[in-house]
Amino acid sequence: MTQVWPHLSRALCTLALISLSSCATLPEEKLRMAAAEGNLLRVETFLAQGVNVQATNERGLTPLHMAAKQGHRDTVVFLLRKGAVINPVSQDGITPLFSAAQQGHTDIVAVLLDNGVDVNVQPSIGGVTLLHVAAYRGDQDIITLLLKHGGNKNARMSTGERPLDLAEKQGHTALVPLLTP
Repeated sequence: MTQVWPHLSRALCTLALISLSSCATLPEEKLRMAAAEGNLLRVETFLAQGVNVQATNERGLTPLHMAAKQGHRDTVVFLLRKGAVINPVSQDGITPLFSAAQQGHTDIVAVLLDNGVDVNVQPSIGGVTLLHVAAYRGDQDIITLLLKHGGNKNARMSTGERPLDLAEKQGHTALVPLLTP
């Protein structure tokens, strides 16, 4: 019995620490996690409790970033209705629109564009625009949306490439007529 007690005691201490650490999670982090999961009820609850809709993490990501990246349209719409800034920029220059386009979430891209987000924002990463991302991915639906909202076909990355150049290099020949300046 004396040999079992130290192991049991250690296991109980570990369990207690795990429980305490989950309790120590900040409400802002829980809001971002709920947004990333698309758990609209939890998002509503946290906001009703006074958690800031703009709550950022150490990288500058907001709940809107998280919901947009994961493709949770209803959560994105709700966050915008609750006053989320439409175009927050993370520390690495990423916006919710950029995340949604990068993940191919056409419906999220449409919601953000319809709410007035700047279609030509360039992250600090090599001057890449959303059209560059969509052209590289071969995503005709997103390219069409971006062009409809004023996407710049002539934008150049720091390497000099236009969206058209990326589409051609990736073999997305169906996109050439759309992207030709």
